[in-house]
Amino acid sequence: MRRQASAETSPAGAAEPHRDPYAGLAMPSRRAFLLAAAFAPQAFAQSGAHTSMVQPDFWNQPRWVWLKRPATGEEIRTVYWAQGRLIDKEYIRLCWFLRDVRAGQSMYMSPVLLDMLYATSGWLAWHGMARPIITTSGARFAATNDATEGAVRNSLHKEGRAHDGRIPGVSLESMFRLGAWLGGGGVGYYPGKNFCHWDDGRIRFWRG
Repeated sequence: MRRQASAETSPAGAAEPHRDPYAGLAMPSRRAFLLAAAFAPQAFAQSGAHTSMVQPDFWNQPRWVWLKRPATGEEIRTVYWAQGRLIDKEYIRLCWFLRDVRAGQSMYMSPVLLDMLYATSGWLAWHGMARPIITTSGARFAATNDATEGAVRNSLHKEGRAHDGRIPGVSLESMFRLGAWLGGGGVGYYPGKNFCHWDDGRIRFWRG
């Protein structure tokens, strides 16, 4: 499988306490909206996974994620896709949750990446593990990426296409294997920093 998501992003201005934090967030193109509904299920199906979790019924159900961000004290559990389309308001809430905290700015996040997180949430639910995915890094603007230890110059975090995190009670090795099994993009394993990196770029695997 070879694929890359569109990167037609525009950054939002920094949020101010007395203003709508979502104001000015650039919305994705129609193609980007369609990626989650049409392309991601095919991508995961091609990964070789054969359980019911990746069959059409799974992708036709409302897609949800449960995320927690210790750095900001925020937690979000929401359905971002239902009845064949992204739910604008909830999608934007997720974009803000996954914002560049250092810059105080958000960008629109890849729907394919969100589907990877949804598949992970589904995997946890399938195994009876009611817990959020811990987010340590989502979107990054250039200055934040430059200041991040070990970050590559062309990081997909800069395009809203990558997520770093971990799952309480789940080993990083298991999380790495889950990402590889899904086959949605790149998966990096960082035991020294206690997180796994997932992105929607070309399929590749590494240990940091």
